[in-house]
Amino acid sequence: MTNRRIRRVFLERGAEGYEMTRRILARLPGVPVEVIPHREVLKGREGERAAWTPEAKSTLLLAVQKGPFWRPCPGTRDYICCGYQVLQVGLNCPLDCSYCVLQGYLNIPAITLFVNVEDLLAELDRGLAGDPGKVWRLGTGEFGDSLALDDLTGLNAILIPFFSRQPRAVLEIKTKWHALEPLLPLGPNPRVIFAWSLNPPEIIRSEERGAATLTARLHAAARAAAAGFRLAFHFDPLIFFPGWEDAYRGLVERLGAAAPPQAVAWISLGGLRFLPPMRPLIQQRFPLSRLAAFEMVRAPDGKLRYFKDLRIEMYARLRGWLEEAIPGAPIYLCMESPRVWQAVFGWQPQGEDLARLLDDRVLPIVK
Repeated sequence: MTNRRIRRVFLERGAEGYEMTRRILARLPGVPVEVIPHREVLKGREGERAAWTPEAKSTLLLAVQKGPFWRPCPGTRDYICCGYQVLQVGLNCPLDCSYCVLQGYLNIPAITLFVNVEDLLAELDRGLAGDPGKVWRLGTGEFGDSLALDDLTGLNAILIPFFSRQPRAVLEIKTKWHALEPLLPLGPNPRVIFAWSLNPPEIIRSEERGAATLTARLHAAARAAAAGFRLAFHFDPLIFFPGWEDAYRGLVERLGAAAPPQAVAWISLGGLRFLPPMRPLIQQRFPLSRLAAFEMVRAPDGKLRYFKDLRIEMYARLRGWLEEAIPGAPIYLCMESPRVWQAVFGWQPQGEDLARLLDDRVLPIVK
């Protein structure tokens, strides 16, 4: 259980009276709790990020979300976005992936959990009522793992029944974790999509510290489908290494054996990418990682990416293997250029094309 990794809790003044706060503290007996006036007192020094980031993985900050929970996915100019909507229910997570972009810009040395769930539900009610004819695809996994601390927060047991009552919205629970047994009795619920980020076992072992094994993730996906939930899978980041073809082909074959095609809502592909300051941070924190050593180029969005021809080759191979293993599942590229889309699929989305494609995939469910 990931809650065993928590060694310290900071409690922001004003967060004491919430039910989630009481639940979390009750599940962490003996863990020191310090009340602080506001989260700014915890800010880590920018130049010391590599030193304090590991400590953040075992420290919780319970705080009140004063800004909006619901935010559009931070798309990038010149790259095609799918219109995803993000629920910022926390920041950071106990897993420690070498490539995680969060380590490059989070400035609080803790896993922040926003405890004012009542405000989250009220904001969702207002947002969903504001445009009742629109299909909404929302997810909680953009700024931290959606499942890794669920045994502490209990948030998914609140959100899953909430979304079962929404006529035109789905919730994606994106994770690299596997423990979802307490949530399975809440199915069947086709308005909830359990989504796993996938990589070959050798990458999980070397680059996804603390995450569930591939076997555990695939078993969890099969259990979720059997309980009546929908599934999604994200091959993001795709990582180049010697032997990547055989490794990813084997991964896709295992996925095809575990996931019923009719349960899969979508599959995304995205190549490894990060801002240039991340390279020295990866080298400092993960000296055995090979990620920062691979040749990359600075793309128009300012991020380092594999060369376009390599990305196209990887996407095209994965697309072919996935279409054979999981026929009928929509496959799309996450934050890629129109030229790459054209080379991989023979067409490129215009305007809201990609958003409509994914909306249409869930529309029969949410009508």
